[in-house]
Amino acid sequence: MTKDKNVVHLNVFLVKASYNDANSIIHQDKCLKPLEIVITGYGKGELYIKISTGGAPKWASFFDGEIDVRLFGKVSSVAAVFLFKTDDRYFVLTFGQGGRFLIKEDVCEERFGLIVALNSVDKDSFRCVDKQTFDTIQSHTRIQSIKETTADQFGLDVEQDILRAIVGSPRDHNLGTRMTGSDSLSVSAKVDLSDLPLLLKSYREKFEETSYRIDYPWVNNIAEIKSSSTIIYDLDAKLLEKFAGEEPSGLWLSVPEIIQWDSVKGFIYSGGRKIIHSDINLEGFLCTIDDKAAINLDTLKKRHVYCADDDHNRIYKSWSIYKCLYAEIDHDNATYILNGGKWFIVDRNFVARTDLEFARIDRSLLSLPHYKGGSEGNYNDNVANMFPDKYALMDDRNRIFHSGGHGQVEFCDLFSTDKEIIHIKKYGQSSVFSHLFSQGFVSGQLLQLDAEFRRKVVEKLKNPFNSLIKVDSRPDVKEFSVVFGIISDSEDNDLHLPFFSRVNLNNAAKKLKGFGYRVELLKICVDQTYAKNKICPPGRKGKA
Repeated sequence: MTKDKNVVHLNVFLVKASYNDANSIIHQDKCLKPLEIVITGYGKGELYIKISTGGAPKWASFFDGEIDVRLFGKVSSVAAVFLFKTDDRYFVLTFGQGGRFLIKEDVCEERFGLIVALNSVDKDSFRCVDKQTFDTIQSHTRIQSIKETTADQFGLDVEQDILRAIVGSPRDHNLGTRMTGSDSLSVSAKVDLSDLPLLLKSYREKFEETSYRIDYPWVNNIAEIKSSSTIIYDLDAKLLEKFAGEEPSGLWLSVPEIIQWDSVKGFIYSGGRKIIHSDINLEGFLCTIDDKAAINLDTLKKRHVYCADDDHNRIYKSWSIYKCLYAEIDHDNATYILNGGKWFIVDRNFVARTDLEFARIDRSLLSLPHYKGGSEGNYNDNVANMFPDKYALMDDRNRIFHSGGHGQVEFCDLFSTDKEIIHIKKYGQSSVFSHLFSQGFVSGQLLQLDAEFRRKVVEKLKNPFNSLIKVDSRPDVKEFSVVFGIISDSEDNDLHLPFFSRVNLNNAAKKLKGFGYRVELLKICVDQTYAKNKICPPGRKGKA
């Protein structure tokens, strides 16, 4: 490639192998009649220009001599796509604002650009990363660096972050001078139209390489599946099969976010009798269904669960049943997870490692009273009142205002004379547990490293609990246990946590153990008399 060529900006998609004609790839109804573009020695492509009263845009110069610029009129922001086939695969290049919307949904390879970029860019040339983190709020973050650096400098947590996109400089400048990889590949390169076929062939070769798995083995741990993907239909069908079974397995229903339990007296399922259920669970929802086999996606997405007050009024929050569902499904030698209304594919080796680490976390031998309803705060009150010489109440009503970027810190819910730092949550989905595990880690870290925090904790504690923590010296953490107590009405002896919650707990446990703490998991059972309130009430059920 010669040095005197202009730098052009290309945005490239690779079409999935199953799509073999332009009509299945391009929204032709939104475009003018395609223009045939011949690339000598490599065949021809088709340029689809969005129907518009427009003028010649800047990108038109890439096809200089091949098209009549009078086609564009007066506006210079015309969108277009160029469809070109090399060997047995189609590529689509998008031009102008909105060009990508001329491509039909689910026809292009997910993460094509990301994998090409990971296989191409210099490991020391990262300038930006986009990630999704499975923390309390399942956040999406873009982090930019003022200089080129390595991927590990962006603070990626390789066990709970999905890498969405990267920006870096390719080692081979024939591939481009700057490369952005996500689903598409965006590059700046000195090329003209005649160079395009070989360039696209090089990108496909990079996509098919597996070398990135050596430098970035964690990239394939978790990947979100786009809502338009055809695999979603198969997974939803598998989900419905589970509902149709005699005893649905691998399915859970739970609150999908953190709520103020003090203001919520129970939950009401739409479509059923106006009965307040003490908690969200699968059995309660199925009680509103006449025929489980009749459950379909409309049922799951249109039926809702509402928070309710004492007067059976719907208050505060509501969610679709589909969003409250958690499911783990094996399909075509892969593991898929439904969480928060979205499907994810998870590497099986990652699942196995996660489950092994989770199994190694000690189960607490504590025997706390059974939960009998009400808020977590009420439960904590009851335990502290029943055993005042054993447990000190330290929940969010005793928050500690602390500087250093932490704000209000909850030391724990209950602190025992055996130096057990106990954090308690009702069973919920991943975001709920992420909050619990994060709270435990922040508290444990500050107790170990910050004398001022220890002083504030001691001031909140009464005798004899206040003598268990020394302000002027780091605690001998081997004497302390961080216990995560989870209120669950499951009949299993052990707890089954959602996959992303297991990941988060494993990470928190490793960090806390690094400080020297023992980390334990405790199941707090639900009183059976109280649990009976969750059994289907007599009378007519709702319709599916």
